Amino acid sequence: MSERDTDFSASTESSAGTDSSRSTAEFRAFASGSEAEQPWNMRAPARKVALLAGIVVAAAIVLAIVAVTVLNA
Repeated sequence: MSERDTDFSASTESSAGTDSSRSTAEFRAFASGSEAEQPWNMRAPARKVALLAGIVVAAAIVLAIVAVTVLNA
């Protein structure tokens, strides 16, 4: 166990209440942001998605052909 797990005092217990409320306030401030500000809200054009899907399918077919060739040799 680490020092943090074994060294628990009354002072850390009293500060835990303020820590959780501060974390909650930070989360609420984060959650109230608009969707446009969120970096994971990106949209790729359908053409790029289709191209990527085609590349993945082609790679899977090539790998399957190589696997069958190696197993039959």
